[in-house]
Amino acid sequence: MAMQNAGLLLFTLALVSCGEMAWQKADGDQSTLAQDRAACERGTRDRSGGSAAILPPTGIDPRLGPTGPSQADVVMKESQMTGACMRAKGYVLVPASK
Repeated sequence: MAMQNAGLLLFTLALVSCGEMAWQKADGDQSTLAQDRAACERGTRDRSGGSAAILPPTGIDPRLGPTGPSQADVVMKESQMTGACMRAKGYVLVPASK
């Protein structure tokens, strides 16, 4: 299962690195998109404790070093929470038009 998740993550990163992605909704406009995205990001910050991504690790084990989630883990979790909120509002992530 972990190998499958790692493969999916690598595939997703490869897709994202090929071009920019944008949220889109069939009956949505840019104003509504901006409001919905801001609301999702605000909700994510409220649930995750604010700007936790810039805080140091929660503790330091003398044998193992920093413990707790890394900054990258926190940023990824916040991104996932925001994405879930946007999908719940009916948006899909599509390649951005240039």
